[in-house]
Amino acid sequence: MKLTQCNNIADLRRLARRRLPAPMFHYIYGGADDEWSLIRNTAAFDDYALLPSYLQDIAHIDLSTRVLGSSLELPFFLAPTGMSRLFHHEKELAAARAAARYGTLYSLSTLATTSLEEVAGVSKAPKMFQIYILKDRELTREFVERCKAAQYQALCLTVDTPLAGNRERDLVNGMSMPPRFSLKSLWSFATHPAWGINFLRYPDFRLANVVHRVDAIGKGTVALIDYVNSQFDRTVTWDDAAWLAEQ
Repeated sequence: MKLTQCNNIADLRRLARRRLPAPMFHYIYGGADDEWSLIRNTAAFDDYALLPSYLQDIAHIDLSTRVLGSSLELPFFLAPTGMSRLFHHEKELAAARAAARYGTLYSLSTLATTSLEEVAGVSKAPKMFQIYILKDRELTREFVERCKAAQYQALCLTVDTPLAGNRERDLVNGMSMPPRFSLKSLWSFATHPAWGINFLRYPDFRLANVVHRVDAIGKGTVALIDYVNSQFDRTVTWDDAAWLAEQ
């Protein structure tokens, strides 16, 4: 199956499953514990229907709208996805280019494998940076200043990660830090040579927006992820949100 043969989200999911080693597919597709939030987030759209208004002149169809002060050509935008390098060798840049091509907003994750400046360099379309209020408030403040300098249109404050989710799929597939892949998982890597070849050609998996702040630079991705996990702050309140707004 090729991308041009995909007619819906189910086809895209099927194609991704064919192209990605199992640990990578389940990392992007799965949720935490019994995945009820994941299921309900999708099922929520079943509560809505598009009601047609007949006998209207639709010779010109305009899907444009305004979101967060920016004009978009589509009534939806791309949500932040962390560590995109796990899934494709073009990382977040490919998604940012696609969003710009179709005139919609791209959201970059704090845990991206591409710096916010690199994304700004390939996309002049509206951009949003997903930001956490970390224990290291100076790093949070730095993100704000860097987004201003790179001309991002908005920040998306994320507050739902006081603790990392218990992602059972990842435990089964060995997607822990450090990785503990089973023989079945290793076989999945072996049977997806295209992903493996691109891994060898483009091996950079750094968390690009935080790598410069880690004392363990040079010790690899595991040290970076340990650092970020240590920065999630369980004490964040509305006062901290107000502080971020002031920045």
